[in-house]
Amino acid sequence: MPDQTDKQPSPDPPLFTQPAPPIPGDDPTPDDRLVAMIGDHRQGEEIRKLTEYFKLYETAKERARAEIEAEKYAADLEALDARSRDLTAFIDEAPPGLRYDVGELLPAEGNFTLVAAKKTGKTSTVIELIRAYADGSPFLGRFPITGGPQNVSLCDYEMGDDQLREWMRRAGIQNTDRVHILPLRGHHLSLRTPGAREWVVQWLRDREIGLWILDPAHRAATGFTTKGDPNDPVQEFTETLEQIKRAAGVRNIGLPIHTGHSGDDARGASRWGDWPDAIWKLTKDKNGRRTLSAEGRDVDLAETPVHRDPETRRLTVSAFDTASGSTYQGPSVAERVLGWLRDNPDDHPTQRRMAGLLGVRRESVADAVEELEQARPPRIVVRRGPRNSHPLWLPEHVTAEESAQREAAQPRQAELDE
Repeated sequence: MPDQTDKQPSPDPPLFTQPAPPIPGDDPTPDDRLVAMIGDHRQGEEIRKLTEYFKLYETAKERARAEIEAEKYAADLEALDARSRDLTAFIDEAPPGLRYDVGELLPAEGNFTLVAAKKTGKTSTVIELIRAYADGSPFLGRFPITGGPQNVSLCDYEMGDDQLREWMRRAGIQNTDRVHILPLRGHHLSLRTPGAREWVVQWLRDREIGLWILDPAHRAATGFTTKGDPNDPVQEFTETLEQIKRAAGVRNIGLPIHTGHSGDDARGASRWGDWPDAIWKLTKDKNGRRTLSAEGRDVDLAETPVHRDPETRRLTVSAFDTASGSTYQGPSVAERVLGWLRDNPDDHPTQRRMAGLLGVRRESVADAVEELEQARPPRIVVRRGPRNSHPLWLPEHVTAEESAQREAAQPRQAELDE
Protein backbone atom coordinates (compact mmCIF):
# COMPACT_ATOMS: atom_id res chain seq x y z
CA MET A 1 0.00 0.00 0.00
CA PRO A 2 1.24 3.48 -0.64
CA ASP A 3 2.62 5.45 2.27
CA GLN A 4 -0.10 7.93 3.35
CA THR A 5 2.37 10.06 5.26
CA ASP A 6 4.03 11.19 2.05
CA LYS A 7 0.76 12.43 0.57
CA GLN A 8 0.46 16.30 0.64
CA PRO A 9 -3.00 17.98 1.23
CA SER A 10 -4.49 19.63 -1.81
CA PRO A 11 -4.35 23.52 -1.66
CA ASP A 12 -7.57 25.51 -1.02
CA PRO A 13 -9.14 27.01 -4.09
CA PRO A 14 -8.39 30.76 -4.52
CA LEU A 15 -11.01 33.23 -3.35
CA PHE A 16 -10.80 35.19 -6.57
CA THR A 17 -10.07 33.55 -9.86
CA GLN A 18 -8.14 35.46 -12.44
CA PRO A 19 -9.38 35.33 -16.02
CA ALA A 20 -7.36 33.20 -18.31
CA PRO A 21 -4.85 35.19 -20.30
CA PRO A 22 -5.85 35.66 -23.88
CA ILE A 23 -4.43 33.26 -26.34
CA PRO A 24 -1.88 35.02 -28.52
CA GLY A 25 -3.41 35.86 -31.81
CA ASP A 26 -6.95 35.08 -30.56
CA ASP A 27 -9.08 38.22 -31.26
CA PRO A 28 -12.29 38.87 -29.22
CA THR A 29 -15.44 37.72 -30.89
CA PRO A 30 -18.23 40.15 -31.79
CA ASP A 31 -20.17 38.89 -28.82
CA ASP A 32 -17.29 39.71 -26.50
CA ARG A 33 -17.09 43.25 -27.87
CA LEU A 34 -20.85 43.70 -27.48
CA VAL A 35 -20.78 42.64 -23.82
CA ALA A 36 -17.91 45.04 -23.10
CA MET A 37 -19.73 47.93 -24.80
CA ILE A 38 -22.90 47.27 -22.80
CA GLY A 39 -20.89 47.28 -19.51
CA ASP A 40 -19.10 50.51 -20.39
CA HIS A 41 -22.39 52.15 -21.35
CA ARG A 42 -24.06 51.24 -18.07
CA GLN A 43 -21.07 52.45 -16.09
CA GLY A 44 -21.00 55.71 -18.01
CA GLU A 45 -24.70 56.27 -17.38
CA GLU A 46 -24.21 55.79 -13.65
CA ILE A 47 -21.30 58.20 -13.60
CA ARG A 48 -23.30 60.81 -15.51
CA LYS A 49 -26.24 60.43 -13.14
CA LEU A 50 -24.01 60.77 -10.08
CA THR A 51 -22.30 63.77 -11.63
CA GLU A 52 -25.60 65.53 -12.29
CA TYR A 53 -26.78 64.74 -8.75
CA PHE A 54 -23.69 66.18 -7.11
CA LYS A 55 -23.82 69.25 -9.37
CA LEU A 56 -27.42 69.89 -8.31
CA TYR A 57 -26.49 69.26 -4.66
CA GLU A 58 -23.57 71.73 -4.69
CA THR A 59 -25.65 74.32 -6.56
CA ALA A 60 -28.45 73.99 -4.01
CA LYS A 61 -25.96 74.38 -1.16
CA GLU A 62 -24.49 77.54 -2.66
CA ARG A 63 -27.93 79.02 -3.32
CA ALA A 64 -29.12 78.20 0.21
CA ARG A 65 -25.98 79.73 1.69
CA ALA A 66 -26.45 82.87 -0.36
CA GLU A 67 -30.11 83.18 0.67
CA ILE A 68 -29.22 82.69 4.34
CA GLU A 69 -26.50 85.35 4.12
CA ALA A 70 -28.88 87.72 2.33
CA GLU A 71 -31.54 87.29 5.01
CA LYS A 72 -28.96 87.61 7.77
CA TYR A 73 -27.49 90.86 6.48
CA ALA A 74 -30.58 92.38 4.86
CA ALA A 75 -31.00 94.84 7.73
CA ASP A 76 -27.31 95.78 7.54
CA LEU A 77 -27.55 96.47 3.82
CA GLU A 78 -30.68 98.57 4.30
CA ALA A 79 -28.84 100.51 7.00
CA LEU A 80 -26.00 101.16 4.57
CA ASP A 81 -28.47 102.60 2.08
CA ALA A 82 -29.81 104.91 4.78
CA ARG A 83 -26.29 106.07 5.68
CA SER A 84 -25.37 106.96 2.14
CA ARG A 85 -25.80 110.66 1.33
CA ASP A 86 -23.96 113.43 -0.47
CA LEU A 87 -21.56 115.78 1.31
CA THR A 88 -24.06 118.66 1.37
CA ALA A 89 -26.63 116.62 3.28
CA PHE A 90 -23.94 115.12 5.50
CA ILE A 91 -22.58 118.53 6.56
CA ASP A 92 -26.07 119.96 7.14
CA GLU A 93 -27.01 117.17 9.57
CA ALA A 94 -25.27 118.85 12.54
CA PRO A 95 -24.13 122.36 13.43
CA PRO A 96 -20.43 123.25 13.15
CA GLY A 97 -18.08 122.39 15.97
CA LEU A 98 -16.68 119.23 17.49
CA ARG A 99 -18.75 117.38 20.05
CA TYR A 100 -17.32 115.41 22.95
CA ASP A 101 -18.88 112.87 25.27
CA VAL A 102 -16.06 113.47 27.76
CA GLY A 103 -14.81 117.03 27.43
CA GLU A 104 -11.39 117.21 25.72
CA LEU A 105 -10.84 113.46 26.13
CA LEU A 106 -13.42 111.53 24.07
CA PRO A 107 -15.22 112.60 20.88
CA ALA A 108 -18.95 111.91 20.54
CA GLU A 109 -19.77 108.19 20.19
CA GLY A 110 -16.07 107.44 20.52
CA ASN A 111 -14.13 104.56 22.05
CA PHE A 112 -11.03 104.76 24.21
CA THR A 113 -8.28 102.65 25.71
CA LEU A 114 -6.78 103.38 29.12
CA VAL A 115 -3.16 102.25 28.97
CA ALA A 116 -1.40 101.86 32.31
CA ALA A 117 1.21 99.75 34.02
CA LYS A 118 0.17 97.51 36.88
CA LYS A 119 -0.55 99.18 40.23
CA THR A 120 -0.65 102.63 38.64
CA GLY A 121 -4.25 103.43 39.55
CA LYS A 122 -6.00 102.07 36.48
CA THR A 123 -8.94 100.59 38.41
CA SER A 124 -9.35 103.76 40.47
CA THR A 125 -9.44 105.81 37.28
CA VAL A 126 -12.06 103.48 35.80
CA ILE A 127 -14.21 103.91 38.92
CA GLU A 128 -13.84 107.69 38.67
CA LEU A 129 -15.16 107.51 35.10
CA ILE A 130 -18.05 105.28 36.17
CA ARG A 131 -19.01 107.81 38.86
CA ALA A 132 -18.81 110.67 36.37
CA TYR A 133 -21.12 108.96 33.87
CA ALA A 134 -23.61 107.71 36.47
CA ASP A 135 -23.87 111.00 38.38
CA GLY A 136 -23.26 113.38 35.48
CA SER A 137 -20.33 114.96 37.31
CA PRO A 138 -17.03 116.01 35.68
CA PHE A 139 -14.53 113.19 35.23
CA LEU A 140 -11.63 113.70 37.68
CA GLY A 141 -13.37 116.91 38.68
CA ARG A 142 -12.30 118.54 35.41
CA PHE A 143 -13.66 116.95 32.23
CA PRO A 144 -17.44 117.32 31.80
CA ILE A 145 -19.74 114.47 30.80
CA THR A 146 -21.73 116.36 28.21
CA GLY A 147 -24.63 113.90 28.05
CA GLY A 148 -25.43 114.16 31.75
CA PRO A 149 -26.10 111.07 33.90
CA GLN A 150 -26.02 107.83 31.89
CA ASN A 151 -26.16 104.10 32.53
CA VAL A 152 -22.79 102.36 32.76
CA SER A 153 -21.79 98.71 32.48
CA LEU A 154 -18.60 97.26 33.93
CA CYS A 155 -17.57 93.78 32.83
CA ASP A 156 -14.79 93.11 35.33
CA TYR A 157 -12.51 90.12 34.72
CA GLU A 158 -9.87 91.10 37.27
CA MET A 159 -11.22 91.59 40.81
CA GLY A 160 -13.00 89.24 43.18
CA ASP A 161 -16.57 90.04 44.17
CA ASP A 162 -15.78 91.16 47.73
CA GLN A 163 -12.96 93.49 46.71
CA LEU A 164 -14.90 94.95 43.78
CA ARG A 165 -17.93 95.51 46.01
CA GLU A 166 -15.86 97.37 48.60
CA TRP A 167 -14.12 99.56 46.02
CA MET A 168 -17.44 100.51 44.46
CA ARG A 169 -18.95 101.20 47.89
CA ARG A 170 -16.10 103.58 48.73
CA ALA A 171 -16.58 105.40 45.42
CA GLY A 172 -19.60 107.26 46.81
CA ILE A 173 -21.62 107.00 43.60
CA GLN A 174 -24.99 108.70 44.01
CA ASN A 175 -26.92 107.04 41.19
CA THR A 176 -25.95 103.46 41.97
CA ASP A 177 -28.96 102.19 40.02
CA ARG A 178 -27.30 103.49 36.85
CA VAL A 179 -24.25 101.25 37.29
CA HIS A 180 -24.55 97.61 36.17
CA ILE A 181 -21.81 95.26 37.32
CA LEU A 182 -20.95 91.91 35.70
CA PRO A 183 -18.14 90.26 37.74
CA LEU A 184 -16.46 87.72 35.45
CA ARG A 185 -13.37 86.61 37.32
CA GLY A 186 -13.31 82.83 37.06
CA HIS A 187 -16.17 82.80 34.55
CA HIS A 188 -15.98 82.15 30.82
CA LEU A 189 -17.56 84.61 28.39
CA SER A 190 -16.12 84.48 24.88
CA LEU A 191 -17.58 87.15 22.62
CA ARG A 192 -16.39 85.10 19.66
CA THR A 193 -19.32 82.69 20.06
CA PRO A 194 -22.67 83.74 18.51
CA GLY A 195 -24.62 82.77 21.62
CA ALA A 196 -22.48 84.95 23.90
CA ARG A 197 -22.70 87.90 21.50
CA GLU A 198 -26.49 87.68 21.34
CA TRP A 199 -26.72 87.47 25.13
CA VAL A 200 -24.44 90.49 25.64
CA VAL A 201 -26.33 92.58 23.06
CA GLN A 202 -29.62 91.89 24.83
CA TRP A 203 -28.06 92.51 28.26
CA LEU A 204 -26.69 95.90 27.21
CA ARG A 205 -29.85 96.89 25.33
CA ASP A 206 -32.18 96.01 28.22
CA ARG A 207 -30.16 98.26 30.55
CA GLU A 208 -29.84 101.11 28.03
CA ILE A 209 -26.07 101.26 28.56
CA GLY A 210 -24.28 104.41 27.42
CA LEU A 211 -20.74 103.45 28.48
CA TRP A 212 -19.51 99.84 28.33
CA ILE A 213 -16.18 99.07 30.05
CA LEU A 214 -14.39 95.71 29.71
CA ASP A 215 -11.54 95.47 32.22
CA PRO A 216 -8.95 94.35 31.27
CA ALA A 217 -9.04 94.09 27.49
CA HIS A 218 -6.81 91.03 27.08
CA ARG A 219 -9.10 88.91 29.28
CA ALA A 220 -12.21 90.18 27.52
CA ALA A 221 -10.64 88.96 24.27
CA THR A 222 -10.69 85.33 25.45
CA GLY A 223 -11.34 83.00 22.52
CA PHE A 224 -9.85 85.34 19.91
CA THR A 225 -6.26 84.17 20.44
CA THR A 226 -4.38 82.43 17.62
CA LYS A 227 -0.90 81.02 17.10
CA GLY A 228 -0.20 83.38 14.21
CA ASP A 229 0.02 87.16 14.02
CA PRO A 230 -1.30 88.59 17.35
CA ASN A 231 -2.77 91.53 15.46
CA ASP A 232 -5.36 89.32 13.73
CA PRO A 233 -7.33 88.31 16.86
CA VAL A 234 -7.20 91.89 18.19
CA GLN A 235 -8.70 93.15 14.94
CA GLU A 236 -11.42 90.49 15.05
CA PHE A 237 -12.14 91.27 18.72
CA THR A 238 -12.45 95.03 18.24
CA GLU A 239 -14.62 94.59 15.15
CA THR A 240 -16.86 92.32 17.21
CA LEU A 241 -17.11 95.05 19.86
CA GLU A 242 -18.20 97.53 17.20
CA GLN A 243 -20.93 95.17 16.01
CA ILE A 244 -22.19 94.65 19.56
CA LYS A 245 -22.04 98.39 20.22
CA ARG A 246 -24.22 99.18 17.20
CA ALA A 247 -26.70 96.37 17.85
CA ALA A 248 -27.11 97.27 21.53
CA GLY A 249 -27.21 101.06 21.08
CA VAL A 250 -24.12 101.65 23.25
CA ARG A 251 -22.54 105.08 22.86
CA ASN A 252 -18.99 104.55 24.19
CA ILE A 253 -16.69 101.59 24.85
CA GLY A 254 -13.67 101.68 27.14
CA LEU A 255 -10.86 99.11 27.31
CA PRO A 256 -8.30 99.34 30.13
CA ILE A 257 -5.06 97.74 28.88
CA HIS A 258 -1.86 96.84 30.70
CA THR A 259 1.40 98.13 29.27
CA GLY A 260 4.29 95.95 28.17
CA HIS A 261 7.69 95.79 29.83
CA SER A 262 8.62 99.23 28.47
CA GLY A 263 5.68 100.78 30.32
CA ASP A 264 4.84 103.02 27.37
CA ASP A 265 2.57 101.10 25.00
CA ALA A 266 -0.21 98.54 25.25
CA ARG A 267 0.94 95.00 25.87
CA GLY A 268 0.85 92.63 22.89
CA ALA A 269 -0.47 93.53 19.45
CA SER A 270 0.08 96.95 17.92
CA ARG A 271 -3.53 96.98 16.69
CA TRP A 272 -4.64 97.97 20.19
CA GLY A 273 -3.55 101.44 19.11
CA ASP A 274 -5.43 101.38 15.79
CA TRP A 275 -8.98 100.88 17.11
CA PRO A 276 -9.70 103.63 19.69
CA ASP A 277 -10.65 107.21 18.95
CA ALA A 278 -8.65 108.26 22.01
CA ILE A 279 -5.75 106.65 23.88
CA TRP A 280 -5.53 107.65 27.53
CA LYS A 281 -2.21 106.97 29.27
CA LEU A 282 -1.86 106.84 33.04
CA THR A 283 1.65 106.79 34.49
CA LYS A 284 3.21 106.86 37.95
CA ASP A 285 6.83 107.75 38.64
CA LYS A 286 9.09 106.32 41.33
CA ASN A 287 7.90 109.02 43.74
CA GLY A 288 4.26 108.03 43.31
CA ARG A 289 3.26 111.04 41.20
CA ARG A 290 0.58 110.16 38.65
CA THR A 291 -0.04 111.84 35.31
CA LEU A 292 -2.73 111.45 32.68
CA SER A 293 -2.25 112.21 28.99
CA ALA A 294 -4.43 111.57 25.95
CA GLU A 295 -4.04 111.49 22.20
CA GLY A 296 -6.23 110.59 19.27
CA ARG A 297 -8.56 112.06 16.70
CA ASP A 298 -9.18 115.64 17.90
CA VAL A 299 -7.74 114.67 21.29
CA ASP A 300 -4.44 116.08 22.50
CA LEU A 301 -3.90 116.38 26.25
CA ALA A 302 -0.41 116.94 27.60
CA GLU A 303 0.71 115.09 30.72
CA THR A 304 -1.62 116.17 33.51
CA PRO A 305 -0.89 115.71 37.23
CA VAL A 306 -3.52 113.51 38.89
CA HIS A 307 -3.98 114.01 42.64
CA ARG A 308 -5.22 111.38 45.08
CA ASP A 309 -7.03 112.36 48.27
CA PRO A 310 -5.72 109.97 50.97
CA GLU A 311 -8.96 110.26 52.96
CA THR A 312 -11.53 109.72 50.23
CA ARG A 313 -9.20 107.95 47.73
CA ARG A 314 -10.67 110.20 45.06
CA LEU A 315 -8.60 111.13 42.01
CA THR A 316 -8.82 114.66 40.69
CA VAL A 317 -7.15 116.95 38.19
CA SER A 318 -6.77 120.44 39.60
CA ALA A 319 -4.08 121.77 37.27
CA PHE A 320 -1.89 120.51 34.48
CA ASP A 321 1.05 121.70 32.43
CA THR A 322 0.26 122.29 28.79
CA ALA A 323 2.66 121.62 25.94
CA SER A 324 3.63 125.30 25.96
CA GLY A 325 4.69 125.09 29.60
CA SER A 326 1.87 127.27 30.95
CA THR A 327 -0.39 126.09 33.75
CA TYR A 328 -4.10 125.78 33.14
CA GLN A 329 -6.11 125.74 36.35
CA GLY A 330 -9.39 124.65 34.76
CA PRO A 331 -12.77 126.22 35.58
CA SER A 332 -13.30 127.52 39.09
CA VAL A 333 -15.51 125.68 41.57
CA ALA A 334 -18.16 128.38 41.09
CA GLU A 335 -18.16 127.85 37.31
CA ARG A 336 -18.36 124.09 37.76
CA VAL A 337 -21.32 124.45 40.13
CA LEU A 338 -23.14 126.58 37.58
CA GLY A 339 -22.25 124.22 34.76
CA TRP A 340 -23.55 121.19 36.65
CA LEU A 341 -26.86 122.92 37.47
CA ARG A 342 -27.30 123.96 33.82
CA ASP A 343 -26.73 120.40 32.63
CA ASN A 344 -29.13 118.96 35.23
CA PRO A 345 -32.07 121.40 35.42
CA ASP A 346 -34.33 118.94 37.27
CA ASP A 347 -31.81 118.11 40.00
CA HIS A 348 -31.13 120.52 42.86
CA PRO A 349 -28.44 119.13 45.19
CA THR A 350 -27.36 120.51 48.52
CA GLN A 351 -23.88 121.88 49.04
CA ARG A 352 -22.74 118.60 50.61
CA ARG A 353 -23.98 116.56 47.66
CA MET A 354 -22.59 119.05 45.15
CA ALA A 355 -19.16 118.64 46.74
CA GLY A 356 -19.39 114.90 46.18
CA LEU A 357 -20.53 115.33 42.59
CA LEU A 358 -17.63 117.63 41.77
CA GLY A 359 -15.03 115.78 43.83
CA VAL A 360 -14.12 118.84 45.92
CA ARG A 361 -14.35 119.76 49.58
CA ARG A 362 -17.62 121.06 50.98
CA GLU A 363 -15.90 124.26 52.11
CA SER A 364 -14.94 124.99 48.50
CA VAL A 365 -18.56 124.64 47.39
CA ALA A 366 -19.73 126.85 50.29
CA ASP A 367 -17.29 129.59 49.27
CA ALA A 368 -18.40 129.30 45.63
CA VAL A 369 -22.11 129.50 46.56
CA GLU A 370 -21.50 132.57 48.69
CA GLU A 371 -19.65 134.22 45.80
CA LEU A 372 -22.51 133.43 43.38
CA GLU A 373 -25.19 134.65 45.80
CA GLN A 374 -23.44 138.00 46.29
CA ALA A 375 -23.14 138.64 42.55
CA ARG A 376 -25.43 141.31 41.10
CA PRO A 377 -27.75 139.98 39.96
CA PRO A 378 -27.38 136.76 41.98
CA ARG A 379 -26.26 133.81 39.89
CA ILE A 380 -27.54 131.12 42.27
CA VAL A 381 -30.47 130.74 44.65
CA VAL A 382 -30.42 128.69 47.87
CA ARG A 383 -33.98 127.61 48.64
CA ARG A 384 -35.49 125.88 51.65
CA GLY A 385 -36.13 122.22 50.98
CA PRO A 386 -37.59 119.26 52.84
CA ARG A 387 -36.11 118.24 56.19
CA ASN A 388 -34.45 121.61 56.59
CA SER A 389 -32.27 121.09 53.51
CA HIS A 390 -31.05 123.93 51.30
CA PRO A 391 -30.95 122.86 47.64
CA LEU A 392 -29.17 124.91 45.01
CA TRP A 393 -31.12 126.44 42.10
CA LEU A 394 -30.27 128.63 39.14
CA PRO A 395 -32.40 131.80 39.03
CA GLU A 396 -33.89 130.85 35.66
CA HIS A 397 -34.93 127.48 37.04
CA VAL A 398 -36.65 129.17 39.97
CA THR A 399 -38.54 131.44 37.55
CA ALA A 400 -39.61 128.48 35.43
CA GLU A 401 -40.77 126.55 38.50
CA GLU A 402 -42.83 129.45 39.83
CA SER A 403 -44.39 130.02 36.39
CA ALA A 404 -45.36 126.35 36.17
CA GLN A 405 -46.92 126.49 39.62
CA ARG A 406 -48.99 129.55 38.67
CA GLU A 407 -50.23 127.89 35.50
CA ALA A 408 -51.17 124.77 37.45
CA ALA A 409 -53.03 126.86 40.03
CA GLN A 410 -55.19 128.72 37.50
CA PRO A 411 -57.56 125.81 36.68
CA ARG A 412 -58.04 125.09 40.39
CA GLN A 413 -58.86 128.72 41.07
CA ALA A 414 -61.36 128.73 38.21
CA GLU A 415 -63.07 125.70 39.70
CA LEU A 416 -63.33 127.44 43.08
CA ASP A 417 -64.78 130.57 41.47
CA GLU A 418 -67.50 128.48 39.82
